[in-house]
Amino acid sequence: MTAPTQLIYQQDGERLLHSAKILSIVPVTDLTAPDQALIKDASEIEHAVITDSTVFHVQGGGQPSDTGTMTPSSSSSSSSSSSSNVVAATAVSTFEVKSVRQPAQGSEVLHFGRFISADGTTSTPARFDAGEQVQQHVDAEKRNLHSRLHTAGHVLSLAIHALCREGVLPPLTESKASHYPDSAAVVFNGTIEGKHKEAIQAKADEFVRSARPVKIHWWPMEELLAKCHGTSEGFALPAGETMGRVVEMEGLGSYPCGGTHVRDCSQVGKIEVKKISRSKGTSKVSYRVV
Repeated sequence: MTAPTQLIYQQDGERLLHSAKILSIVPVTDLTAPDQALIKDASEIEHAVITDSTVFHVQGGGQPSDTGTMTPSSSSSSSSSSSSNVVAATAVSTFEVKSVRQPAQGSEVLHFGRFISADGTTSTPARFDAGEQVQQHVDAEKRNLHSRLHTAGHVLSLAIHALCREGVLPPLTESKASHYPDSAAVVFNGTIEGKHKEAIQAKADEFVRSARPVKIHWWPMEELLAKCHGTSEGFALPAGETMGRVVEMEGLGSYPCGGTHVRDCSQVGKIEVKKISRSKGTSKVSYRVV
């Protein structure tokens, strides 16, 4: 059994640069059908690069994947020395990371994308070799937005839970959430009437202003189930795991979560509650960060 890709971002959600070792490079056409099915924009994706570790957030948990680049670690030093080295550096290619996914089977993360030559073409790009060290660069703007949205989703849900405890809202159970930029929303089983939009907005504003620290913990299952929201019936840790990753908005509440987050609640910016919609016994509260 191959070792799982080490998820660096789960230890340091603010890290944007990381050195990793190439394990393999697989043309998309050589992937299994289930793995090919993970690709959404085939015109932008030609290969899957597998590394021993990754700083790129893997799509899941309601958060989209990071994007960015991989470049040979040696290129940074060669480009700053003699003229001959500068010439050599022009042959260096960049791998544009378009999507990052867990495979259908196994736990070696797939970095989907394409190689771009130094002159910006894809005609005859250089390639990485197995065992080569590369620098992974995460798109900082996207990472920051995704982290803000993910933390904001938890803060919004905790605001709704608080209003339930205060009797402003009826008893509700949390169902699911999306933290994508164009479809961010939290969903609850039960009815949230439109008239409560202002109360939800006010409580979310209060929690954001509190600037409570956002902390990452690793808890055993018993503690996680006792302290966390978002643990519906059947919740389980990944196979072989005994400790669950938890994000805590200190003093407000906690969630089992594998995503990236900001340092404190105020760093989400403003959470704007867009609308409340209801369907088949559930209520969806859509939001964005501004």
